[in-house]
Amino acid sequence: MKHLFRVGTRTSRLAMCQTELVVAMLRTHAPDTEFEIVPIVTQGDRDRTSSLHVIGGKGVFVKELERELEDGTIDFAAHSLKDVQPRLPDGLVIGCTPTRESPFDCLLSAAPLASIDDLPCCARVGTNSQRRQAQLLHHRPDLEIVPIRGNIDTRIRRIETERLDAIVLAEAGLNRLRPDTAGLHRLTMRDVLLPAAGQGAMAVECRADDAETLGLLARIDDAETRMAVTVERDFMRAIGGNCTLPIGAYARFADADTDASPAVLTLDAMIAVPDGSRIYRARSTARMATTGIADVSNALVDAVVRDLHAAGSPL
Repeated sequence: MKHLFRVGTRTSRLAMCQTELVVAMLRTHAPDTEFEIVPIVTQGDRDRTSSLHVIGGKGVFVKELERELEDGTIDFAAHSLKDVQPRLPDGLVIGCTPTRESPFDCLLSAAPLASIDDLPCCARVGTNSQRRQAQLLHHRPDLEIVPIRGNIDTRIRRIETERLDAIVLAEAGLNRLRPDTAGLHRLTMRDVLLPAAGQGAMAVECRADDAETLGLLARIDDAETRMAVTVERDFMRAIGGNCTLPIGAYARFADADTDASPAVLTLDAMIAVPDGSRIYRARSTARMATTGIADVSNALVDAVVRDLHAAGSPL
């Protein structure tokens, strides 16, 4: 195995943190290997004011890194999986998905909340995600959704500067980065907001023909995470990949504290209109087959897509 791997990453503090986590995991398995972190500024980082669906969706955070992979200037790149498009460029693959952090969203608020219902009438809530906006407004149509972009620290400061009652953030980012949230209160949205496909997971992307890098990355791949996010991404591909409607997808194995077999996989899916006036949900469960994840994923995705169509969703 070669002794130096070049690792591409966005320049944001969270992206650098996640890349360092991946490198630290790899070093435990390959202590004599060197890793050079290569910061790359993406379009999504350069333009922090435009709405994501206007400038190209979450894919704007990874395109430049993928070009560097294709050119051979880096060996692999660590991403937040929810930023990676359902269809990768030819010649690139996800080499590994380490163990997933929390897939859920949370509210960060100036006042303590026991539930979203404790927000005051017409509360101002900051988020730039149509998925979050639609589900919040479905539950609380009175809320005023304030578009906010920027890194986690910037969005936290907007609570004060924009006089927001709360903002919505991914729990995984808070858990990994541990920003200063003194004086603020955190409320999980686990039972309110269905996550984005891949949320909470990291994806390490590399070239499909790079056997050495693939062999290295395989050492930190988490099989359960990979199977769950495979189902979520298969669902996204099935409904058109870059669909601009608010969409959520979350696949998981049966909880350990239930009587269900741990080999049972459940997929929850959601599609909505942006104002939250209509939300369509579907759930499907399948037992893991000896033929592998592909057959299970096909069965789960086919079932939820069929149910969403039957419900009249705008797929």
